[in-house]
Amino acid sequence: MKPKLIIFDLFGTLIFPLEKIKREDFFAFYQSLGVQFKSKEDINIFTSDFSQLMTESDDWQSLSQKLLQKFVPDAQQKTIDDLANFYKENLVYRPFDDVKGIINLSCPKAILTNAAPFLFSNLGLEKYFEIFTPMETKTLKPDPKAFLVVLNKLKVKPEEVLMVGDEVERDLIPAQKLGMKTVLVDREDKVKDYSGIKINSLREIKNILGL
Repeated sequence: MKPKLIIFDLFGTLIFPLEKIKREDFFAFYQSLGVQFKSKEDINIFTSDFSQLMTESDDWQSLSQKLLQKFVPDAQQKTIDDLANFYKENLVYRPFDDVKGIINLSCPKAILTNAAPFLFSNLGLEKYFEIFTPMETKTLKPDPKAFLVVLNKLKVKPEEVLMVGDEVERDLIPAQKLGMKTVLVDREDKVKDYSGIKINSLREIKNILGL
């Protein structure tokens, strides 16, 4: 398999969050700022809105302002600043160790992610990958249009592309429907019923490519 382009998902495939505090501590901090959670449905709504607003934000300050405008309309600037600083301190991402084994592959490489650029701008990934975020695609995976933006920009056909990701529904199925070859990254061997190519480490990509 010698693709003209390899597209990688980002979160769970190339990078992971450092768990500085537990999930429940996040919600405890939100409540201390005036965000009220009376039920699981409230938490689900907040989580969904958080994900959407993140794609529309330029930095932690912008995200914090938009989030509190929606959930705590009378929030003061200090509260917005406190939330932004809380995110900066506790939402930190790092590359998996096995990323080192793929960054020097001679094949062109791209990243297709639903994440906002400010989340990973400090990692230097742009040195090795052409990066496509919602700013470029104007839509989110699993929408096939997101994948087509990458193909059109880099001038490759679907059958010439390998898509590598850790989520079957979001990363692989849309790519397969377009005609791409796919590889599932399943580091903890959690996916039991997947019949396609599956790897536990990105180091195995070289074997798939015949390198």
